[in-house]
Amino acid sequence: MSVELKPIKTKKIYEEIVDQIKQLILDGQIKPGDKLPSERHLVESFRVSRASIREALSALEMMGLLEVKTGEGAYIRQLQADSMAASLTWALSMEKGSVLELLEVRKMIEVQAAGHAADRITNVELDELESILNSMRMNLYKIGKIGEKADHSFHYNIAKATHNKITIRLMDTISDHLQHLIKASRSKLYEGKYTPEILYEEHVKILLALRRRDVNEAREQMIRHLEGVEEEILKNFS
Repeated sequence: MSVELKPIKTKKIYEEIVDQIKQLILDGQIKPGDKLPSERHLVESFRVSRASIREALSALEMMGLLEVKTGEGAYIRQLQADSMAASLTWALSMEKGSVLELLEVRKMIEVQAAGHAADRITNVELDELESILNSMRMNLYKIGKIGEKADHSFHYNIAKATHNKITIRLMDTISDHLQHLIKASRSKLYEGKYTPEILYEEHVKILLALRRRDVNEAREQMIRHLEGVEEEILKNFS
């Protein structure tokens, strides 16, 4: 792939990299399905550190513009233009306003979902949530796929416990974006007020409220958790 990449000369280096690659996509110089140059080539072309390149690739992956295949490289994602999820994916960006909107939608869905789940959840579903939390507890200090998967599964299973098909579909729609956001932010989350234990304990409080079938408490614990995490995430997008 022969495209012109410009050396980076700003403080927020990864954002400049992201902007250049996004512009190349908009201009049609790189297309869905195209493979990006190797990490080493990008480092040399942009004249930045490997860490900056990785941060930019992670950002593009979070935005849904990039698919990173282990052992193969990074590819521009092929999206169906008429799908709802595709429209959301292309609309989202790394700008703070867009991240804030995603987190706002998450609260709209998940806080009410917690309340409805408290009223409708089955004992089997409660046991599934407890199993997820056990996995989270056993892997508190393993920052990676296991912790991210447990976190996502916990929230998604609460949405499923509403037994409301539209709620579940809405969670499906934003699910990929939330997973990318969790992946991109988890390591930095612990640089703020959060520790793995605190994050785990917040999930436990949500589960306890669900077990008590306490609708108001389930909503309260969910909003506290989401707003606390949101506060830390947004520090990375200032």
